[in-house]
Amino acid sequence: MIWNILGIVIAIIVLVVLIFKGVHMIPASLIASLVAIVLGGINIAKGINKGYMASVSNYVQQFFLIFFLSALFGAVMSDSGAASKIAHTLVAKMGKSSVILIMLLTSLILSYGGIMTYLVAFTLFPVALVLFKEADIPIKLFPASVLSIAATISMTTLPGSPQIQNIMPTTYFHTTIYAAPIIGLVCGVFVFVVNYLYLSHAQKQASAKGEHFVPMSEEDAQVVDVDSDNMNFWLSLLPIIVMLALIFFLKGRMDSNYSVEIAMFVANVLTIAMFFKRFKHLGNTIDTGTKNAMNAILTTACVVGFGGVVAISPAFTELTKQLWQNDSHIYLTSMIVTSIAAGVSGSSSGGLGIWLTAMGNHLATMNLNFAALHRLGVMSSGWTGMVPWSSGPVVASSIAKVQLKDSYPYIFVTGMVVPFIALVIGYLMFRVGLV
Repeated sequence: MIWNILGIVIAIIVLVVLIFKGVHMIPASLIASLVAIVLGGINIAKGINKGYMASVSNYVQQFFLIFFLSALFGAVMSDSGAASKIAHTLVAKMGKSSVILIMLLTSLILSYGGIMTYLVAFTLFPVALVLFKEADIPIKLFPASVLSIAATISMTTLPGSPQIQNIMPTTYFHTTIYAAPIIGLVCGVFVFVVNYLYLSHAQKQASAKGEHFVPMSEEDAQVVDVDSDNMNFWLSLLPIIVMLALIFFLKGRMDSNYSVEIAMFVANVLTIAMFFKRFKHLGNTIDTGTKNAMNAILTTACVVGFGGVVAISPAFTELTKQLWQNDSHIYLTSMIVTSIAAGVSGSSSGGLGIWLTAMGNHLATMNLNFAALHRLGVMSSGWTGMVPWSSGPVVASSIAKVQLKDSYPYIFVTGMVVPFIALVIGYLMFRVGLV
């Protein structure tokens, strides 16, 4: 068994090295998956078909329309000038020195409003392009500025968050999304403040090194140069407001994916209708959105495919089984199992799913503080769910057209180190009775 575990570790190392060498995620994930299959004791046919291909196809089937509509929304907001108007107005009101704070607050509003992490990245990127140009901030800081809030406190920490990670434990423990509010609020404020201070420091360091804003493509250069002086700020913001309002209105009335798809569709149609005369070539805008969507979803799906291979390996199954057989430290065990599962699979929701599927029904029969277990379990899925091969860093970096090796150092601090410290704080609060 030790050799099988070593094989999985080698496969993860291979994937990370290939990613940081700039190899595209599709061949990188395939090579790493083959290493995991051969060295991890997995049947080749089962590993390729049930592990990799099934995970990739299921992900594409479930999220293709959302990726397309969100990427299209980013394109129409950019080319219409609406994103540029929002950015210029925010900078004028709050100042160039507040760009990082503007990004974090906007990301918090959108993600806590229920918009999935990668949708926030798509939506904010055209706005960020203009903001970052105004403040002369390297675009490599964009992924961290989005994920440091959307993939941390909005996804796992703040009570009341409608994100799927915060909803999953309620089915097993009969808790609510407001479980352990004291832990959630204290840890959420901690992550926000520390990440803001860190990213502000990173911005100053980049400036001291002579690093500046540079558009990563011709399309991005066109976005920041869009004329929006004669546009109304509130009209530019209206599509986003309508999208958020629809998500809130439809929440609980239908499947969450459908509600987001409907909201994004309406937001796209509204943006095109309102600013139709401002599009130079609407066909080109749609083409850009489509290409961005295809690149993002295939890249992400391949990451999920690698996680699918690892999840069916005998070593991973046996390791998690051994961990959850110990009931004497059930809270710590649950946190460790969830963290490992999320890290190996590259998915916070995937890690939660593995933990809850394996342990949820058993835990529900025990005399436990389920509110604390809910919050600590969800928070455990977040920090390791930001490993280099997870969808968040890959998608956000892909949207910004920056290599992961350039953006990930900032993501590592804001998405893994700081949330891990918050998790420790949360656990200590639970131990002294603050839930």
